[in-house]
Amino acid sequence: MSELTFHGLDIGRVQPNDDLVGRIVETTAEEYPLADGDIVVVTAKVVSFAENRLVEADEVEVTDRDHRVADVTGIDPREVAVIYDESEVIGAVPIAEIGEDVLLEHAVDPEAAQEALADVPAMLVTERNGRLCTNAGVDWSNSPDGMMTLLPDDPDESARRLREGIEAQTDADVAVVLADSEIAGPGSMDLAIGCAGIEAIDSNFGQTDLYGAPKVGGVDLIADELTAGSALLFGQADEQIPVTVVRGLEYEDGEGVPNSGGVVRRGLRKSIQLTARLKAREWF
Repeated sequence: MSELTFHGLDIGRVQPNDDLVGRIVETTAEEYPLADGDIVVVTAKVVSFAENRLVEADEVEVTDRDHRVADVTGIDPREVAVIYDESEVIGAVPIAEIGEDVLLEHAVDPEAAQEALADVPAMLVTERNGRLCTNAGVDWSNSPDGMMTLLPDDPDESARRLREGIEAQTDADVAVVLADSEIAGPGSMDLAIGCAGIEAIDSNFGQTDLYGAPKVGGVDLIADELTAGSALLFGQADEQIPVTVVRGLEYEDGEGVPNSGGVVRRGLRKSIQLTARLKAREWF
């Protein structure tokens, strides 16, 4: 049986406009030299820092619309303005209300958790670069005081630049995946928002099962599985492990994370229609 390993790297605190490729290459050369076929998974936060995707909150121009949305959601109107600039807003999720019933029971410090929920009463569901995410990826955490971090402008392009830079300095044929955490059920998990050198989806739809019957499943979200595994090392607080090297996985060459926003929207419409028909049959 082949072995699949995840090796976490502390590349030091990344500052705006830092040479991220240089940091990764230097750290791997000392700790874990890169080899052909390795997959370098990088958190979007450090990529955003290196690309100087930071916004000074007090310099954001706020409109009447932003204040109206802030009144309904409790989100800082400056953040609302940036979210609308970065994405198309689809809806909102009342995080604080949900969190009181679900999240607090998992809190290490319930008092601090309650304070955190008060700071994030709701989140906006947004579509950015063809993908659904919350608050367009705009983030105050692990950012300099008074500043918001934005997602990389084009995550797939960022992944390509990282891959080309790493290969130029190491001669190793690697793939690169960018990871960002998103709300998933009662918590969050890391998903792939950009990739280069690897096919994000392993398409085996209709593959037969152990009994020879065709499966409905078989479409594996390879890039998301890699980011989810890496997140066990990344953490969500002060772990300072923003990069992992995954070794031992056989994968196909490819570029980019497929757009999912339109698919999810169509799926929601169809689900609502089917549910309405189902409930109608229950009653009539």
